[in-house]
Amino acid sequence: SVSDNGLGIEKTDLKLTVERHATSKLKDDDLYNLNFLGFRGEALPSIASVSELTIESIKYKKKEAWGIFVQKNQLKDFFPSSRNVGTKVSVRNLFYSVPARLKFLKSDKGENAHSHQIIKKLAIINHQISFRLKIDNNLVLNFTQEEKSSEGLKNRINEVLGSNFVANAIQLNNQKFFNEQSIKLSGFISLPTLNQANQTKQFIFVNGRPVQDRGLSSVVRLSYRETLPKGRHPIYCLFIQVPNDFVDVNVHPTKMEVRFKDYSLVKSLIISSVSSSLNLESRKTTAKNFEEMFCNLSEQQLNKNKQLEIKRQFENFNFKNSIKNYVESEKENQESIGDNFRTDFPLGNAIYQFNKNYIISIASTGIIIVDQHAAHERIVLERMKASLLNKKPEKQLLLLPEVIDLDFAQFEIIFENFGILEKIGFSIEEFGKNSILIREIPLTLTNFDIKQVIIDLSDDLIETGLPVDYEEKHNLIMGNIACHRSVRSGRSLSLEEMNALLREMEITPNSGQCNHGRPTSILISLKDFEKLFQRS
Repeated sequence: SVSDNGLGIEKTDLKLTVERHATSKLKDDDLYNLNFLGFRGEALPSIASVSELTIESIKYKKKEAWGIFVQKNQLKDFFPSSRNVGTKVSVRNLFYSVPARLKFLKSDKGENAHSHQIIKKLAIINHQISFRLKIDNNLVLNFTQEEKSSEGLKNRINEVLGSNFVANAIQLNNQKFFNEQSIKLSGFISLPTLNQANQTKQFIFVNGRPVQDRGLSSVVRLSYRETLPKGRHPIYCLFIQVPNDFVDVNVHPTKMEVRFKDYSLVKSLIISSVSSSLNLESRKTTAKNFEEMFCNLSEQQLNKNKQLEIKRQFENFNFKNSIKNYVESEKENQESIGDNFRTDFPLGNAIYQFNKNYIISIASTGIIIVDQHAAHERIVLERMKASLLNKKPEKQLLLLPEVIDLDFAQFEIIFENFGILEKIGFSIEEFGKNSILIREIPLTLTNFDIKQVIIDLSDDLIETGLPVDYEEKHNLIMGNIACHRSVRSGRSLSLEEMNALLREMEITPNSGQCNHGRPTSILISLKDFEKLFQRS
């Protein structure tokens, strides 16, 4: 059953609600100027034909409420009702008259989850209305009424998608023009490091209509490109506003898919808006896991066994005594290092390398921990991508061509992707059975062991497989090459090298995530420390 406290239905119109193609929406018969969700007059008659349907309603400012009872699309009763506000629609024995269709229903759990998702969509786009959902008399959703404003929308999104999404989201607001008409995109997208295994937290609305369009979803996913881990999906809530005659909502029976006059324009608007916003916020990462760690530490008292376990873990760490070296060098060269030590850089100034992989930096906002391998991996990939923008990658001619012997599987995967490797900057030829000859390499791979790069690449591609899409395949190969030629975990870095890495991160697009979508840095703010020591 669905009930509301709206304006209600006139007594004389109540019987018309279950007549096919009877609608109160098309007052001017204009199918090209639709400002509402329904207009066909098919939903209630369709439900009435396969169930026992009851509709009760009282028109606003009228004293009498009336109801109808319909069975197999036949009006069985027209009766006075006790309802005192709005309309209530109740459905019983759904598909009892169509047993074949009844068998295709999912389990109760599956159908309830579907209903749950629909209510969430309606609640977001109608945040000025309160929604309550009960399943088996248990209150599952309870969204309070919000103001019809941007702040009210944000509060409703916070209720539906959670405070963690709002705290780690990027707000979009952009537009393009079609024949001087505005095509607008607004909403919120998650940072790449905030993702999940399914698409249940992805919402797209077109002119206030919830849509579930694979094309639009794919465009958003494409906009994130290689910033997401494989198999993971972003979280977003996007609103597309177009002129009514720019979109056709009558292309699918459920009206969940739409068609645009200029799909390429909408696609371009989404890609440019999402990509540019991600680039602007490229250094940000979600600190969800870090916050959970702080909560666990502050809420639980560590017992002796846990303390001993932590002590053993710290004894196994390989600490590099870079603080001592830094202090000594500061004494030796007080002017140069003292003057150059600045915390106003976005990623601060490096002071320590922990476990030969994590750079600890002091910034004005707090302490920043950087994964050196993940960070450099992204930097290398972005360099390779930048060199391909003019479609003429910078190459290095080898003085002596490199002959690489591979096994059958390695040779096959490399031979299959000769075209992509040449586009990146390699010049490769087949050289006998299961062997290749490399004459040129990308300039970014100078001074690297090319043989090992190719062998590592082939092994990775054999293990993970390649996507069908050419662009994704191209990005995957570049990402793997970047991974194998970046600074490795376990390599000791000097303070100068660490700071050079930080400065390059600050000017590199998407530097907040590595090529596999993992965070490259985490900020520990003063507020986080105060929480840990229960000072706030």
